[in-house]
Amino acid sequence: MKRQRVKIVIVPLGDVDYFQINKLSTTLSSRFGYSVDILQGIKIPNEAYDLIKGQYFSTMILQKLELLKATDKERILGVIEDDIYNARHHVLVSDVDAVGGTALVSLFHLKQQFYGLPDDEKLIYQRLVKEATRVVGALFSIPYCRNPKCVMYNSDEMFDIDEKSEKFCDICRRTYMKVM
Repeated sequence: MKRQRVKIVIVPLGDVDYFQINKLSTTLSSRFGYSVDILQGIKIPNEAYDLIKGQYFSTMILQKLELLKATDKERILGVIEDDIYNARHHVLVSDVDAVGGTALVSLFHLKQQFYGLPDDEKLIYQRLVKEATRVVGALFSIPYCRNPKCVMYNSDEMFDIDEKSEKFCDICRRTYMKVM
């Protein structure tokens, strides 16, 4: 019997910059040591949209992403341009369903335009890499870190995301090596 290998799968939802997605796949592959596939973009589920809030319910999107898993070894990362929320937070940059093996990163609050600042693609990409690494790390059972410089630090403010590293601290790197 052939043993299934762990794989990370990126799923663009809606209109997402494929150049950034391709770069992200390369970065995540080298960071985690697993192959990363990119699925063809899918439409954001209409039923996840809350007309009153003007946001998408991340929990419903995570459930839809779980249906795309070919095996239980896959970890699915959705990337969306739109604003998301869940039952606990009315504003989110990312969300994780560790049991379902799915995560979602929204670029909505990562963009400079949201803060009334000029566009900066390099900065947006750095923020995307940090958030994607953090949520994929959570899918591999790496707990959030108390070190504000570690990528696994749970950032509440954009300043925190900008200030932290794109890499694991020594403790988180050792934790990841144990669960690999």
